[in-house]
Amino acid sequence: MATSTLFPRHARTLLIFLMNCLAVTAAVAQTHKAVEFNLWANNPPGMVAGATPGADDGTGRYRNVGIPGLLVYLPATPPPANGRLALIVCPGGGYTHLTRLVGGDGSVDAFAPKGVAVIVLKYRTQPPSASVDADALADGRRAVEFVRNHAKEWGIDPHRIGMLGWSAGANLALNLASHFDGGDAAAADPVERESSRPDFVVLLSPWPSRHTVADYPIAKDAPPAFIASAKDDKTAPVTFAEAVGASYTKAGAKASLWIVDTGGHGAFTIGAPGDGGKWIARFWAWLPGIEGTTGQ
Repeated sequence: MATSTLFPRHARTLLIFLMNCLAVTAAVAQTHKAVEFNLWANNPPGMVAGATPGADDGTGRYRNVGIPGLLVYLPATPPPANGRLALIVCPGGGYTHLTRLVGGDGSVDAFAPKGVAVIVLKYRTQPPSASVDADALADGRRAVEFVRNHAKEWGIDPHRIGMLGWSAGANLALNLASHFDGGDAAAADPVERESSRPDFVVLLSPWPSRHTVADYPIAKDAPPAFIASAKDDKTAPVTFAEAVGASYTKAGAKASLWIVDTGGHGAFTIGAPGDGGKWIARFWAWLPGIEGTTGQ
């Protein structure tokens, strides 16, 4: 008799708990809704015939991206007077696909509550691109210019725009850190007048993409870099991350190199077990050390 009396009460409690969870989930989903933009009003440079924006293959991976774009997630909270921090997020995928594009591989849930604008870059993949390193670099340059051009509209500080990437996304960010430009003041397109230099880059498990560190020349004015790698990463060797860190040191540019013992190529997945999964706290502590940039 006691059991039959208690069970409905427990059932009601469980039902209320589940309803609250659903309500919170719905609120988060609404808060983190993305607005999508094409990077170019017309065809991007190097676009192949018949290119499309690509699509989810049913596993969370976007494939066949031939028309690049941005998924813009703005926090619900109003920006500070000087504008909010922005992260342009580049998912990994070996340049053949974009892993967990929607939500920026967990970065939206991690950073939007901190008041950070998260802009996920849907860069070109191969296929259809016939020169994916160059096309993705062009997309990365345009993304920084585009965000900087829309900074006032989106409540972003134009001097606090960073680029964050995993694996191939880190390769793209590294490529941009070594091949940015200052913008073209005479350009008819106002976006092209902006500098494509990120204010900092976050390179998580940086993948060399069949290149050597010499292909990514670091200058003294390179954006500060937060570099993280795992010793047991078989896809993106820790030696490459170490070489990138050494290039920064040689150039006199700011960089922090953090190496963890285990975790493999997924060591820095947000929420992953082990030290690597806690990289956001370490990054957040590093950020105020960059001149003109704070974590708030």
